Amino acid sequence: MSRVSVACVLATCCAACTSDEKLRTDYLGLEQPSYGFQVRSLGADIAPGEDVEYCEIAELPGDPGQPYYVRTIELANAPSSHHMFVAAAVPGSRADERLRTMNVGDRIPCFSTSTAFPEPGLETVHGIQLPYGRLDMPEGVGREFFGGQRVVFDYHYLNTGTRTIPARSAFNFHLTDGARIQHVARLFGFYNWTIETPAGATSQFTAECRFRNDVKLAGLTRHTHRWGTNFDVWYAGTRDDGHLWTSNDWEHETELLFPEPLLMKAGEGFRFRCGFNNTEDHPLNFGTSARDEMCILFGLAWDAGSSRTIPGQGCDVTWIDEDGVGHPTAVGDGFPPPSAGEEALCRSGSGEEPGKPLDECSACRCSACANIIIKCVADKACLPILQCVQRTRCGDECANMCQAEIDANASAVGLITRVASCIDHECPSCSIQGEAD
Repeated sequence: MSRVSVACVLATCCAACTSDEKLRTDYLGLEQPSYGFQVRSLGADIAPGEDVEYCEIAELPGDPGQPYYVRTIELANAPSSHHMFVAAAVPGSRADERLRTMNVGDRIPCFSTSTAFPEPGLETVHGIQLPYGRLDMPEGVGREFFGGQRVVFDYHYLNTGTRTIPARSAFNFHLTDGARIQHVARLFGFYNWTIETPAGATSQFTAECRFRNDVKLAGLTRHTHRWGTNFDVWYAGTRDDGHLWTSNDWEHETELLFPEPLLMKAGEGFRFRCGFNNTEDHPLNFGTSARDEMCILFGLAWDAGSSRTIPGQGCDVTWIDEDGVGHPTAVGDGFPPPSAGEEALCRSGSGEEPGKPLDECSACRCSACANIIIKCVADKACLPILQCVQRTRCGDECANMCQAEIDANASAVGLITRVASCIDHECPSCSIQGEAD
């Protein structure tokens, strides 16, 4: 594709812009790529005091199916942004089908792209928590996208001022010749959903995640909110290289770039620790509001061998062992089983009548996950979400059908994720989400 033709289709990505704005060479600090293109969100106006996150549909320019090979990605946000992620739907996937039921520029409130659009086939492109971010990939490594491909802007803005502000986002794709790309990279995220810091307290949470394939990495990125203090990373697995990185600034010291790609074998990974100083009068849990906290380790990975692509390498940490280390639900012996007392309490709360056994699904949930279910029921933020999920039997649509409950109780997102993960793993035929009637 020529530079001229790329420039000609740029206008399709900026439907809300005036003619003069389309011709500007600088937008949110992004200059138009000399070989590539820029995509802009339509955005929204954020009223004073609003803390809102939107997922907005966009589309890559060009003829449908036309391949783009990307070596550098730039992202930018307007002032007062909290973070922004971009995700792309794999052509022909269920996620692609879902996004095509909406129009370019449509937006919905969300707390992540994957929960707003949980259908398989949605992949993260890149993200930032500063107004600007840039990702340069090593020689021979890139991302592959296509003309007409649907993408999602996930942007979060917090307006602490007294005037309405514009929420605007954009990204640049800098292209290269496809013959120069031997490996198509993808982002991974290691999420520690278990973080809980009481009001006025400090805390440290350690988790461990490992790769399922031999991969190479370009670098690592930490993500916490403003109460995050230290973020430490160690190697985990068969190698014994010890401590790798410490970051002490949640906003300006977020990336570790390796001078040469780092090889990680299948079964190797990272142990990472997030520290927090809660200066507020309420607990800080894993939540989606700017008033909540997070603990995530991101990175860019590609196949370490001859394969062009790799499967996803993400990891959800949902339980903590007796040594204080968090793990994914399926690691080791799995989610710790409840005590007899916890199981009995769960059964009584499930409406069990004397002499009448629970249905198969309720019995499985109580025998496998009573401890985390009881924790959710006792949490004033988690309970309304759980009740909505059970009432609606929302299936893959929980993030939409229970959006009001989730928005009102954002601090419980980590806890409800742990509940769902336990039940999905231990009782796969009767997930907490179930099937809609």
